[in-house]
Amino acid sequence: MGKDVEIYCLNKRHSKIVCGFLVELEDIINDATHYDEDFEGYKKVMDKFITFHNNLGIYAILGEVDYENWYLSLPNNVYWATIGYFASVQVTEGEDLDKFKEKVFSLISITLKKLDRSLIAQSWTESEEKIHLN
Repeated sequence: MGKDVEIYCLNKRHSKIVCGFLVELEDIINDATHYDEDFEGYKKVMDKFITFHNNLGIYAILGEVDYENWYLSLPNNVYWATIGYFASVQVTEGEDLDKFKEKVFSLISITLKKLDRSLIAQSWTESEEKIHLN
């Protein structure tokens, strides 16, 4: 993920969870890919699902998408993008692709639980229903 990529987040808690998730995801993909150009290709995929996430945030502001759906959307979209990506790359020699798929799935599950818990800890308030740039 490029350092200059903006990620729309609802609040600081959302930002911390999402940014941590993306850093860990990038590390897993970097470990999995054999060729540098494959890893660079995944960074482009990341930029696309971040853009999709940001666009959902805009629709949430406009009232066309429920805030909760947007808040929880990134890990689910990452899952499908990553599965598709794994279908097209060669993994590091001697590595098992299923191991990396499992790591990504585990990371997504943990992240969704963190996001769910953050909603319980601090539910929506009027002041929070504003999207912030990270």
